[in-house]
Amino acid sequence: MTSSAASNAAKPPPPPSAPTDPSVAKQTPQGAYPLSLNDLGDLVAYHAHPAGLSIRSLVSLPAGSTFAKITASTPATTKRWSTVQTSQNTHIELNSALLYMNHSCAPSLEIDVKSMEVKVARNRDLSKGDELSFFYPSTEWEFDNPFKCLCGSDNCLGEVKGAKFIPKDELKRWFVNEHILGLKSQE
Repeated sequence: MTSSAASNAAKPPPPPSAPTDPSVAKQTPQGAYPLSLNDLGDLVAYHAHPAGLSIRSLVSLPAGSTFAKITASTPATTKRWSTVQTSQNTHIELNSALLYMNHSCAPSLEIDVKSMEVKVARNRDLSKGDELSFFYPSTEWEFDNPFKCLCGSDNCLGEVKGAKFIPKDELKRWFVNEHILGLKSQE
């Protein structure tokens, strides 16, 4: 990427504070991406909770089906909380409401960076109203800011630090992108 392209790359908004208005699902909260970006208007709704924002599904789909194409992304010049790792050394900004997919160790979605698609998790159907989440280590090798996982699933990692810190045999429980598998094979 040229330096002029890098300076023109879209920067994510700061995380918005959680609105208290329950009608927020039909509106774009202040500071959040419009649902029209990435053609998400018929697929997701914002959901406010004490920790901030998340997105919920407006559709039901079978396991493994395509939920959305990633079309609004731009290359990121640095790794940060809002980026998704797409190879061993590149990241993108999603530039859409997909930014508000939270982490879960029992995710409802998978991000496939090779096809630039968000897919329904292979092991479960997606129902209308489900919170949209993905397994962050499926794209991320190492986090700058590890965090305590609050998903509460039976397979919960407890602390999310990146795929680098998950044993190879344990990592097989989740969909993981090729660049993560490549990095794991180099250990």
